[in-house]
Amino acid sequence: MSAPVDLLQNAWAFARDFPRDQMPRQYLWDIVDYVPVIIDANLTGRGGWQWGSQAMGGDAAAGIVGAFPQGEKLLVIGTNNQWYEVTQTDPFPVTPVPGGTALTPKQNPIQGGLNVFAFDGNGAAVPQILSAPSGTLTIANMDATAPKAKYGTYYKDMVVVGGTPGEDNVVRFSVPKSPTVAWDSVSNLGSNRPITGMAALRATIIVFHNGSTDRIRGAAPSRSTGEGDMQLEPLFDRVGCGDARSIAYWQDNCVFADEHGVHITDGAVIRNLADQGGILYYWRTLYANQVSVAGNVFLSYYQVTVRRADGSNTTLVCDLNKRQWYRFSNCYALSYFASSGTSGVERIYAGMAGTNRLARLSPMYFPLTTGNTVVNADADGKSVLPVFETPWYQMGRMGRKRARFAYLAYDVRASGAPADFEGLVAEAPGPRAVTPMLSLGFMNHPFDAAYTAMGNLPPTTHGFTRYKLPINRAPYGIAFKVTQLQPSTVTRIHNLEADIGPLEPSRL
Repeated sequence: MSAPVDLLQNAWAFARDFPRDQMPRQYLWDIVDYVPVIIDANLTGRGGWQWGSQAMGGDAAAGIVGAFPQGEKLLVIGTNNQWYEVTQTDPFPVTPVPGGTALTPKQNPIQGGLNVFAFDGNGAAVPQILSAPSGTLTIANMDATAPKAKYGTYYKDMVVVGGTPGEDNVVRFSVPKSPTVAWDSVSNLGSNRPITGMAALRATIIVFHNGSTDRIRGAAPSRSTGEGDMQLEPLFDRVGCGDARSIAYWQDNCVFADEHGVHITDGAVIRNLADQGGILYYWRTLYANQVSVAGNVFLSYYQVTVRRADGSNTTLVCDLNKRQWYRFSNCYALSYFASSGTSGVERIYAGMAGTNRLARLSPMYFPLTTGNTVVNADADGKSVLPVFETPWYQMGRMGRKRARFAYLAYDVRASGAPADFEGLVAEAPGPRAVTPMLSLGFMNHPFDAAYTAMGNLPPTTHGFTRYKLPINRAPYGIAFKVTQLQPSTVTRIHNLEADIGPLEPSRL
């Protein structure tokens, strides 16, 4: 008898830039709602996201976890142009913050020293300064001479802004360490295109446009009192940033997105993470008809959500160390912002579109896998039901194979699972008289319209279970899909194997 062949071989990321019948072994065709590698098994089902605020007067258009001398403050700008302060402990009450001109942000606020700075995406108001010297938040407008800029960043004790109506290609600089005083009209640099976003690295300012990126090097801009050493130069002429809410930072790098992909730069070179991860084709089709692209970094993962004009949305997660991707469902974020971990552990928040509330996303990455008695579900009531699809495996030389059985090793638990399934290795195919937890299907051809159902698999109660279901076909190759049917307290996929051997090569 032939031994079952290990099909997954530690694959956990998905790719679409390869033919399905010629994919590298480390990739799957699709993977949704698994948190790969970092906990327990190779594939572990994600946890549900939880609410991070009570209701506000509008959706969270932008926000920041600001670091002030008296402690962190979670600050949000609603789509109703109102500032809110959100308490970061249950039940997460929301307090409207008085003062300040209404803002319509196109980017998250930024931290600069002990202050937070916010910009009006309509270019109708000067930037705002948020401070809390005694623990109470105050909002003040910058000097009337400040540009009414749509975008900004903080670099070497200066607020740096761009996208001001009437000079939307000009970068301007505040007086160092004095953002409240009059701005020097001489302190500016002109670029060739309208500015769509800005970022600051250790020794470089990144200036984004639609379809191109510039950088500014140097320590001081020109001023009325003397010439500076700053210069603006092209960084890349085929990559830009279409939505400043996609800009994030990771290990002295800037991550951002446009129609060409998701990119990372250290200020010297730009790399396309979508291309390196094998999802460039997928990204280009995903980006079509987008209405917003928001992203941020949590730990070493860049999470980005593309919302489209037809009401659909897709959330992708990139492991920035490995440059590989997987997907989350039911995460319809309009904005993302993360804490720096200055008090407590690092956290990531999302403004869920259409809910007027924040969501806490950290639980997605760290589901309870020990002692959990509550099934995984998102706070909006939708159950977490992971799914993955494999490549189409040719399994050696071209020719038909004898495909007998598929074996799935898993641990999927739900309350009420009968004890007699513990440790079961099923010898007889077919479903049992219990509520099925997983379904397994196969397809003979790389692009069949649907999978052929092989049967359903029962829940486990205490641990590892290996189950087999029949194939009984003679295909040239085979692909599999594993779908979770019911919510579970824990989902672990350990392995997928197939009992497949060659037939006479001349058999057609």
